Amino acid sequence: MAINGVSDNSFSFLNGSQSTSNADKDDGKLATEDFLALMTTQLRNQDPLKPMESGDFLGQIASFSTVSGIGDLNSSFEGFAQSMQSDQALRGSALVGRSVLVPSSLGNLTAEGSIKGQINVAEPVTDLKVQIYSERGVPVRTINMGAASGYTNFSWDGFDADGQALPTGVYQYQASGTVAGSNTVFATATVAKVDSVLVGNGSQGLTINLAGIGAVPFSEVQEII
Repeated sequence: MAINGVSDNSFSFLNGSQSTSNADKDDGKLATEDFLALMTTQLRNQDPLKPMESGDFLGQIASFSTVSGIGDLNSSFEGFAQSMQSDQALRGSALVGRSVLVPSSLGNLTAEGSIKGQINVAEPVTDLKVQIYSERGVPVRTINMGAASGYTNFSWDGFDADGQALPTGVYQYQASGTVAGSNTVFATATVAKVDSVLVGNGSQGLTINLAGIGAVPFSEVQEII
């Protein structure tokens, strides 16, 4: 039989397509309407001699509410994380071209400047010195700083012990002094220029790429200069 020019087979085919389309839309998740329908069916078909305890009924509702609430909370946290990531990107872009102080024993000597850093002199000394090495570990200069205590700044102009200008590039340094009769090495930090920033995903935070040093987590930055 045809209805308005559409045969039975065509009508069945259209109905089948519609059913398939509706099935495709089912994401397999239990929505609130599904939960209420299941609870209603459960109440209708329960044993009259052994009805569901009110505590069990309320427990099921509480469980579903908890799961639903956790889902809403996760969605809120996802939105908050995306907002924080955008804020990190904005803050990170402002660091490019700036200099920062980070824990390191490496410094990048450029044609325009010098290597600057900071020494954490944990114990007061009278003979603090900074030994400069080439990237291969060859000593090139010793800077005698004398008495020092606490956080002490230092600078190297790029000249060796003979007063010759050394080539640009990465150099190493080590700070030490005599404490209780023993030579003691102190922690150092270096001033480096930010070349670029990388915004991490998930639990990864902001990473900054420093000239001559490489990638350093933003959490290690001690000072923005």
